[in-house]
Amino acid sequence: MFKMKSYLRMMLLLSSLFLLLGCTATVDHPHAGMGQKVHVHGAWVRAVPPVSHMSAAYLTLINHGEKEDQLLSVETELAKVVELHNVKKKDGMMSMFPVPFVPVPAGGEQNLKPGSYHIMLINLTQTPKLGEKYDLVLHFKHAGVLKVSATVREGQPMKKEMHKVPKEK
Repeated sequence: MFKMKSYLRMMLLLSSLFLLLGCTATVDHPHAGMGQKVHVHGAWVRAVPPVSHMSAAYLTLINHGEKEDQLLSVETELAKVVELHNVKKKDGMMSMFPVPFVPVPAGGEQNLKPGSYHIMLINLTQTPKLGEKYDLVLHFKHAGVLKVSATVREGQPMKKEMHKVPKEK
């Protein structure tokens, strides 16, 4: 009899614990994890026509930590391939090139924006439409993994010369 009461109490306690755990919520707010050193603001994905196989994502990274961090990679269900890129002007021509990471200065910020560092979304799995939201999973050297939601919106027309690769000399 005693073992049965103990067993029932234990089951009631465990059931209550699982019930309480189920009531917790995940918050997709930039400062939800206040222990997080790197925060993300203004994440968005460029809307593109249905024939396009590429788009880009932009955001601002704010490092509240005391040492520089690096954005190493990004994952999203929106594209089969995701690369970090930057843009530079050489011989009067703007060109885009992949980079191994995006630096995020200690106590500072890094803007991923058109004409600068950005996230290239290559081989889209679907066409991003205005107002839709997609998750971006950001991987940092020190801050770890951070998941953010990016809204699809219109951007300035992308300059064709930025997508040309300079010819080898």
